Amino acid sequence: MRFNTLLKVLTLFGLVTHGNAQAQWNLDKSQSELYFTFIKAAQIGTIGHFESFDANVTDDGKAKLTIDLASLNTGIDKRDNRLRNIFFDTSKYPTADVEINLSKDIYERLSMGETEKVRVSAKVKLHGKTKRLRELVNVTLLNEKTVEVATAKPILLDVSDYGLMPGIQKLIDLAGVKSISQSVPVTFRLRFDGTEANQPQS
Repeated sequence: MRFNTLLKVLTLFGLVTHGNAQAQWNLDKSQSELYFTFIKAAQIGTIGHFESFDANVTDDGKAKLTIDLASLNTGIDKRDNRLRNIFFDTSKYPTADVEINLSKDIYERLSMGETEKVRVSAKVKLHGKTKRLRELVNVTLLNEKTVEVATAKPILLDVSDYGLMPGIQKLIDLAGVKSISQSVPVTFRLRFDGTEANQPQS
């Protein structure tokens, strides 16, 4: 891997600062996606996605993801309104927030175009509750200016960890079904584009 490529990747996650080689990294929303799935009546699956979310990288090496819960889309307006207003209660809890800590070691091994699977620590804040997770993600160095972080496998969120079971029961009653799974698989793909920042003149 070329030295300046490694430097830019490390800078993305706040791991190094180096003279004039600072970089700014922004989420490419057109190439990023976030999906969720839930099962009702033990056999009927529904896939939805969030249309509005943003991510940034802090100086201390944390990747932060903020999801606008009101932007969920399952393809059926009535169901979406119920999920927003009854399940997520977006008027009170408008966002979900995720922090992911990525290790420096992964970038020391990556070559251009290479993907490596790595276990990371994550903190998920949803509905006023916070849960810490350890999950696998794929980190890919696509080129000198593009890095992608994606789930290696679906992340199972248990809604009971976030105080959402009353909302599940209300949805069951409204939909007239026997059950809705409390385990919700979530997948994401986040692509970051980097550009060199303008440095002040000495």
